[in-house]
Amino acid sequence: MSRVADVKSRISSVELLSTLKKNYSYKELSAILGLSAPILSRYVRGHVLPSAARSEKFVAVFREKLLRKIVADQVKVTADGSYDMTRAVIDVGLLRQIAKVVYSEFSPSQVQKILTMEVDGVPLAVQVADEFNVNVAIAKGERDLGAEEFYEQRVIYSPDSVKYLYLSKSSIKKGEHVLIVDDFVRTGITIDALVKLAEKARARVVGVFTIASMEQSLPKLKERLRLNCPVESLVSLPPVQRHYNF
Repeated sequence: MSRVADVKSRISSVELLSTLKKNYSYKELSAILGLSAPILSRYVRGHVLPSAARSEKFVAVFREKLLRKIVADQVKVTADGSYDMTRAVIDVGLLRQIAKVVYSEFSPSQVQKILTMEVDGVPLAVQVADEFNVNVAIAKGERDLGAEEFYEQRVIYSPDSVKYLYLSKSSIKKGEHVLIVDDFVRTGITIDALVKLAEKARARVVGVFTIASMEQSLPKLKERLRLNCPVESLVSLPPVQRHYNF
């Protein structure tokens, strides 16, 4: 990790602590993180930066013990038995903290472009791109009138549902290192299509990250894609039990 990336990671961990301080006392944070209240206070007040090792610990604990619960609480089940990610997707503060976790888990020097699918993946993609200081490429269900050349990918969701995704050729350069992000993975079909679009652009996929995924969807996606890079999801959701009235 470069010196700049190291310092940014340490600053991000302090920002995470400051966010946590709004909901937890120093005594509670001390119990969660295993550090004394005076030390945590110095970090939160910006008097000193934590070491790289402590920064990594803060982010890991935030992800494992706190962030997953926060995100899970934002996900709702609709009347028809589907998961609704809307509350998580529109919560800019939450997305900003998720983006910091993404930054800590993927090598900053490796990521040169963020690739996502319209519409719900865009808010997270923008926050992640801001953390990495790179641009966003957005695959769409229709061609932009302002763009002349596209990469096109056929997506089969079911025998009765076939769509096409379009990615402007100017949005990704040959050889660029691409991190794919999205809000939710159900079957992995959309992520699969985004990977294929990146490959058509002759870019290199260096990671995949989603806020949530259905149980077993991520392992199946990893096996299907056979990518030599991390494929991660923050929250794993069980299948929804549907109730039918006859």
